[in-house]
Amino acid sequence: MCVLRLLLVSLLAPTSFGFAAGGISSLESQVARLASSATTSRSELEDRLAELVSESGGGIPDPALSPMIEGDWELLYTTKSSFDWRNPLGRRADGTTPGVEGWFAALSGGGESAAAASSSPIQRAVTSAFSVTQSIRGLQGGAARGRVEQLVRTPLGELRLNAAATARPAAPRRVSFAFDEGYFQTEQGLRLPYPVPFKLLGKEAEGWLDTEFLGDELRISTGNKGTTFVLRRGD
Repeated sequence: MCVLRLLLVSLLAPTSFGFAAGGISSLESQVARLASSATTSRSELEDRLAELVSESGGGIPDPALSPMIEGDWELLYTTKSSFDWRNPLGRRADGTTPGVEGWFAALSGGGESAAAASSSPIQRAVTSAFSVTQSIRGLQGGAARGRVEQLVRTPLGELRLNAAATARPAAPRRVSFAFDEGYFQTEQGLRLPYPVPFKLLGKEAEGWLDTEFLGDELRISTGNKGTTFVLRRGD
């Protein structure tokens, strides 16, 4: 009887995620499927996101300090509108851009986008014409080694934005970063560097990511501009 009771307890007990492993895996799969579908409504997906975060207790504890956060992540969905690749650091609420006026406009033919607040490529939606991959490396090796790197593939070439990153025990869900390198490389191999040194942009070149859920294959995070986004672990 004691052996049977122990077996039942072990099978029914919550995992370290705060929920049965099978339930978490099922919810992760549902979220990934909904986030990948063009027909999913925002309310439906956000209900599933909230359910996953609530039922799992956030998934892997202290995600920013866990080695599981490192690797390549494919951006599936965000709660914001389409990524404006001409303004990679984002647009201020008044419609101006942080030190990059003219550079991306020239690359894209000089067109003006709507004067609405926007987020950086790691916080913007992926359209059929774009794909965004975020790589996190070296957070477990100390503050001086951490890197967050973004690769945005566009019809005209690749945009890369790289940043130094830190994760601290005082904020175990947060990865803080400061951009220090950026360039656009055309399909013909021409590399166009970021026109303004990031150090001159000060706080506008800095940001953070708070991870609300971290699982084996899925991550749900929010950025310093208020965007919630869903990423799937890459191959």
